Amino acid sequence: MADILAVAASARRHGNSDTLLEAALGVFRERGDRVQVVYPKKLTISPCLSCNACFKTGACIQHDEMGPLYDRFLEADRIVVAAPIYFTNVPGHFKVMIDRFQCFYARTYLLNDPPRPRGLAMALIVGAMDRRRYYEATATVIKSWLAHVNVRTPIVRYYMRLDGPRDVLEHPEMLEDAREAARELVATA
Repeated sequence: MADILAVAASARRHGNSDTLLEAALGVFRERGDRVQVVYPKKLTISPCLSCNACFKTGACIQHDEMGPLYDRFLEADRIVVAAPIYFTNVPGHFKVMIDRFQCFYARTYLLNDPPRPRGLAMALIVGAMDRRRYYEATATVIKSWLAHVNVRTPIVRYYMRLDGPRDVLEHPEMLEDAREAARELVATA
């Protein structure tokens, strides 16, 4: 049984991103894996202060709902992220969460104490546009964030031309692709 940590990064509940995420997570649940979903929009997380205190200790000095998440990201066997594109990036509430991983940058590159290499991730990126470069820019943000917790992201899928909140329901091939991405994540060593 694997430990799966998922991030539902959309501000809109039950929209395209959440629907694709649930399709993918169904694969893990059918296998009997432990699945936990984090909703950054629901969390009380302060932005990074850029105080650089973590440069000395490798730990963030802020005490909010981010604290327990650090451990969860270090424990999970697999991480699954579903995010819409907001101006060629992830939504702001999710970016605030990502920025708070600055302490892992400090641990890895300044204190020479990186997390042990482990785990793999996949990203499902959703947007209305059909220009691949926008999706690639968003994928770069997600991949570099996860690299700071020493997680590789070998599987990235782009779901284009989904603008209305339930447009993905008209594309069963996209839902199947999200399930296939999850199966690939299971099979990737």
